[in-house]
Amino acid sequence: MANQLITPNWVLKRVGRLAINNLKFANNVDRSYDDEYVQAGAKVGDTISLRLPQRFQTTKGQAFQQQGITDRIVPVTLTDQANVGIAFSSKQLTVDVDDYNSRYVEPAAVQLANTIDYDGLSRIFRLVYNVVGTAGSNPTANSVYLAANTLLSNMAAPPRRMVITNPDMQASITNANFALFNPTGTISDSFDTGVYSTNTLGFRSWYWDQNVARFTNGTFAGSPLVNGADQTGTSLITDGWTSGSTSLTVGTVFTLGPSAVAGTAGVFAVNPQNYQSTGSLQQFRVTAAISDTTGALTATIDPPIITSGPLQTVTASPVDNAVITIVTGTTAQTSAQGLAWVKEAVVMVMADLVEPEGGAISERIRSKPLGFALRLAKQWNILSDQNLARIDCIYGWQAYRPEWIVRILGA
Repeated sequence: MANQLITPNWVLKRVGRLAINNLKFANNVDRSYDDEYVQAGAKVGDTISLRLPQRFQTTKGQAFQQQGITDRIVPVTLTDQANVGIAFSSKQLTVDVDDYNSRYVEPAAVQLANTIDYDGLSRIFRLVYNVVGTAGSNPTANSVYLAANTLLSNMAAPPRRMVITNPDMQASITNANFALFNPTGTISDSFDTGVYSTNTLGFRSWYWDQNVARFTNGTFAGSPLVNGADQTGTSLITDGWTSGSTSLTVGTVFTLGPSAVAGTAGVFAVNPQNYQSTGSLQQFRVTAAISDTTGALTATIDPPIITSGPLQTVTASPVDNAVITIVTGTTAQTSAQGLAWVKEAVVMVMADLVEPEGGAISERIRSKPLGFALRLAKQWNILSDQNLARIDCIYGWQAYRPEWIVRILGA
């Protein structure tokens, strides 16, 4: 029986199918694919603007009360072009398909999928301000994951929720709850796809992935406090840090509690639908790295402190000398960053790359429903009879609704 002909187009389609099947995180987010790049092609740095839904407040009574319209735009930039280069001779184009799969196609697909997932997991967590667990310790108590689910509910997240952890975190929670984390009848298939439990503790699916990122706190000490009452917006003036060398890294999360004065209150989160306190202190993340040697610094934060209106985030502004508590660990501590999220919270965009010049021949595959696009560029070398080829993709990640994501701290 004659061997099946292995064409570059066959290689490209096979890599695409295998890469999609190997994606764990990216397979469970909003996979956007923008039509504007189909004809013109895309370049690193191109940006797509996504519009957040409007938020309104209910008014009561017969009188008409017009509410303002606030357009909120989330930019998603195509930041990464990733590729895998391969070469095959004219003779190899007719070799056995199974051999070609195992030697060339499968490694290329797995590598691309791992790169895409790693980039997503290592970037998205830094855009998230909701945190549960204890840095440096893999959670074994159900209460940690239940707390993550509660945070999602308090932020009115959709019900189809997922968790992703690294293998160590997976082992810890599975060992402590073996009866719960046992996909009876489907355990082989589940582990093959990285799923280790379904419909457990309020989450539809639990994934493990070695690409789960790690975070390192900056260096800090002292008794940090809010410097000045009634602060709002994305900037927070603080003092009380130990003089010398204080640094906060992007992704550091803290809460604003009451001051030492009796009767003062902390800054609590509000439910985005009923605008009532959730009963939990609002967590804020640092959005830009900052350092200071005087014991006082101004941090840029997210979410912004908004005390009223349709975009309200908190019950009140912090009081003067409100206590700042870092919740992402101690000074310079490193921790794993598992995630609990819903598909609608994260977006990954891919687009068609521009056609290459210089005599190369290119082919592209795209799937708008799957949000996936690849380009294969190839060129024959007359001296070696080698068909040099590279498989490229271009993509970008963004936390579209960061309030619908929770970081789960591990060791």
